[in-house]
Amino acid sequence: MKATPDQDPGTDRGLKEGLLAAFRRLLRPLARILIRHGIAYGEFAEVAKTVFVEAAAEDFALPGRKSSGSRIAILTGLTRKEVKRLLDQAKQGKTMTRANPSRAGRVLAGWHSDPRFTGPYGLPLELPFDSETDPSFSELVRRYSGDMPARAMLEELVRVQAVEMTPDERIKPLGRVYIPFELDKESVERLGQTLADLGETLSFNLDPSRGGTAKFERRVYQADPMSGEKVERFHLVVADKGQALLEYLDDWLDSHTEETSESPKYRAGVGIYFFSSTLNEPEE
Repeated sequence: MKATPDQDPGTDRGLKEGLLAAFRRLLRPLARILIRHGIAYGEFAEVAKTVFVEAAAEDFALPGRKSSGSRIAILTGLTRKEVKRLLDQAKQGKTMTRANPSRAGRVLAGWHSDPRFTGPYGLPLELPFDSETDPSFSELVRRYSGDMPARAMLEELVRVQAVEMTPDERIKPLGRVYIPFELDKESVERLGQTLADLGETLSFNLDPSRGGTAKFERRVYQADPMSGEKVERFHLVVADKGQALLEYLDDWLDSHTEETSESPKYRAGVGIYFFSSTLNEPEE
């Protein structure tokens, strides 16, 4: 059967829509984390494009052949020029660029680098909110944040303690980096590893050509509405029984040590997490 222009050969449209809907739900809490810690969409999009190129090049290469830029462009939908740029960045070890920082980040960076808004020794000036003759905060925002209202920008920078108001009603910068909430390095690494491990398991299980049995992945939950009190009691049970299971598995790993020269070597483990949400939250 010949495909019509509305059909997508090899992939059912309903399946694609379902996958995109699933990933929209997945990205909602991740977007919340990124926004909370000052990561703008442009920065995330750059990382997402890089990962698409890496996956296409490494996981979908034809047997015995190196993936070409043209093939990667076909698989990812990116232009060959964009693919080349990302591959060149990867070769140079620049895969984690901070392109397109947030508006607040651009304002603070400009404040510390633009001669118009810096004084002796390159230190940022304390600025009035508005002025017809002197450098002002409103001018700074117009120059580095486009159409963002200066008052809204000031409120956000005050909220995250990036600026403060002086007694003479001038705006003083307290730092040059926009970080809405502090997050320690260990928590960031744990976040990345946890999401990667779960994602690898789901990717493996959903791969029709995987070979072998699916990796263990189960959930238990009550479909009927629950009271807040029952949720809290259930959380305590999960914490107690889950901790006991993890300790048992950890003891098993410790008691089954081995020396191996096998290649490749593997890492393996299991994670347990509790989830809950209010039923009046919008479903994607």
